[in-house]
Amino acid sequence: FARVDADKANLKAVVMVTDGVFNTGNNPVYSAEMLARPMYIVGIGDSSMPKDISIQNIITNEVAYINNPVPVNINIQISGYSEGEAKLTLSDNNKIISEQTIYIKPEINDYSAIIEYLPTEEGIRKLTAKISVADGEITERNNTASEFIKILKNKRRISIFAGSPNPDVSFVKQVLSKENGVEITEFVQQLGAKFYTEPSPSLLNETELFILINFPINSTPANALSMIAKELEKGKSVLFIAGNQTDYQKLKSIEQYLPFNTASSSSQEFLASLDISPQSLSSPLLRVNGTDADADLWANLPPLFRTETFVRIKPESDLVAGTKVNNVVLKEPMILTRDFQNKKSAAFLGYGLYRWKLLGYAQDVSKGRDEAVDLFSILVANSFKWLSVNEKLKNVSIKTNKKMYASGEKVEFVATVYDAAYNPLDDCILNVKIKSNNDSRELPLVNIGNGRYSGIVEGLGAGDYAYDGTALYNNRSIGSDNGRFNIGDVSAEYQNLQMNVALLKDLAKRTGGKFYTKDNAEEMIKDINAHNKFKPRGISLKSEFSIWNIWWIMAISLFLLSMEWVIRKRAGMI
Repeated sequence: FARVDADKANLKAVVMVTDGVFNTGNNPVYSAEMLARPMYIVGIGDSSMPKDISIQNIITNEVAYINNPVPVNINIQISGYSEGEAKLTLSDNNKIISEQTIYIKPEINDYSAIIEYLPTEEGIRKLTAKISVADGEITERNNTASEFIKILKNKRRISIFAGSPNPDVSFVKQVLSKENGVEITEFVQQLGAKFYTEPSPSLLNETELFILINFPINSTPANALSMIAKELEKGKSVLFIAGNQTDYQKLKSIEQYLPFNTASSSSQEFLASLDISPQSLSSPLLRVNGTDADADLWANLPPLFRTETFVRIKPESDLVAGTKVNNVVLKEPMILTRDFQNKKSAAFLGYGLYRWKLLGYAQDVSKGRDEAVDLFSILVANSFKWLSVNEKLKNVSIKTNKKMYASGEKVEFVATVYDAAYNPLDDCILNVKIKSNNDSRELPLVNIGNGRYSGIVEGLGAGDYAYDGTALYNNRSIGSDNGRFNIGDVSAEYQNLQMNVALLKDLAKRTGGKFYTKDNAEEMIKDINAHNKFKPRGISLKSEFSIWNIWWIMAISLFLLSMEWVIRKRAGMI
């Protein structure tokens, strides 16, 4: 009730018969205080813990990776038993993957188990924890709980293209090989157009990050650049490291994916150092300790080689480090990054990065400087991490408002649709197909503005459901999404079987009412009548209306007046 409704209804008190266990919504104490009416509550149910073993919840990551172990925390409540054993199992899509034994001890109700789950397949998996049923248990319906987890591919393939064997290739590969879950493939050119390992569309299709080191060169075949360009168009990331043989004319075929456009180039070589500004330290590529002292570390590095190549920085690119020669700052970049339309790229226009390792870090170590920082490894690792974190904004995203539903509960779908430039798209046709082993539905989602769509489905039976939906705009597919949810695996009613005495007493006290058990419930009527606000109150209702605005009353009046005139006329009274 809202307070105004209570006033209109002349509501003076509320009588409740309940066990005090609330399953959804906010804490009822707040609603009761808003009602501002005394609550007289009769508590039913057992205030002592019944014999029961239940799984309270499962806690794990929402997302995990193949062959990457993830802990699954299972919280268990046991009451009414002082000894014995309970068998706990964890299933992945109904296949048992782990078993544990829970040893029951006196005066202990809460238990927890941690099971290491090793995903082996990609997709949305259903993890189900089940604990054995004990003799005399009040119910079996809370001995199972489930949770969904999304498993992604763990292997991240990096393809390194190089115009020729050179130290930068070896040193970069050495750093990246230390990253977990990384698979590196080298495509290094021999003399002429041949590669030691020939690139193929199937290999490049699995690549997530391309690293070009002194590539392309004059002899690089056009089909290799064409295959790379095709993959970069899909939104894959690229790191460009210049070289003394780099052919910038051939580079133009993939330049649209890089942070710069080439203005002119010459093979004339010179040594140049990094020009680090305070703004540069905000770049994730240069982060060492996250303090202003990082600038001194980068500024003291040995110089790199650079050709007389002049570039134009694209408007959406960020200058990470500039170039200086003999402390003279040049208006040319050394390191650039670009994050545009969900495509990431970075470019190092200097080369000979191995010098930072050999002439910087290795030299410091040889002199016994324990505080030496391996800036080369940090730069390569930071670049890899930044380029790998590609937040793929889906054109179509479809989700349910939660993963687990009680029996009979409504399932609400919410979707967002964007075009290729990630502008919200209205006026799409968006249908969601919902399937289980025993049921299938199709739910059209309604546009609610700004590229958002929603819909509600009711009456689904208990079980696991999978859904997928596709958005059509002008009869053209924009994208699709899918997911899973469950209905009725565990009812919230069975998670807590004990009467919530503390809550019921608090409700009664805060509202000025009283709490009763079945033993003293007969006192409730006397207490209600004795309440100082519980007295009879007269209510007067007044209504006014004009009878001439009611046609049938006017018609009857005219008829009666006419009859009176006729009677008087016949009686000679007129």
